[in-house]
Amino acid sequence: MSDEAPDETAAATTSVSAPADPTPEAPTTSAGPPPSEGTVEIGDTHYQFTVTCEERGAGDVRVKGTGEDPDSDATVELLLLASLVDPYVGLLLADGTLFEPSLESPLDLYVQDDVIRASAIRFVRDLDLETGTATDIGFGELEIHCYEYSREAPE
Repeated sequence: MSDEAPDETAAATTSVSAPADPTPEAPTTSAGPPPSEGTVEIGDTHYQFTVTCEERGAGDVRVKGTGEDPDSDATVELLLLASLVDPYVGLLLADGTLFEPSLESPLDLYVQDDVIRASAIRFVRDLDLETGTATDIGFGELEIHCYEYSREAPE
């Protein structure tokens, strides 16, 4: 590992190729599609979110969601950008702690049939963007189901 800060652009990629698992069909009711939802797992901690998805054009999707911290029952916020240029995922805990991907590992998001997936995400906290230093918190994965899309940006 070199002393230079990693290049964030080189570490972030998005792919539209499909993972090996088939995508489940969205459940439907007579009232329309269910609310969009997602999960993020970091180590042994499992976060469940209700999300709003916004189609941004050129295959880019922005997702914002809220859920509960299973350890404290406090609110956790999710922000995900599925983009070819700068993909990102962050979880903001109620105490202000931000969990986000390490700059030293690529973030590969797979988008297919309104499902966004990623695995082997190296999550960190206390990330210093100038030096790239951070505290490792563990590896994780995510799966987001966008059953409908907002025309406006999520708040």
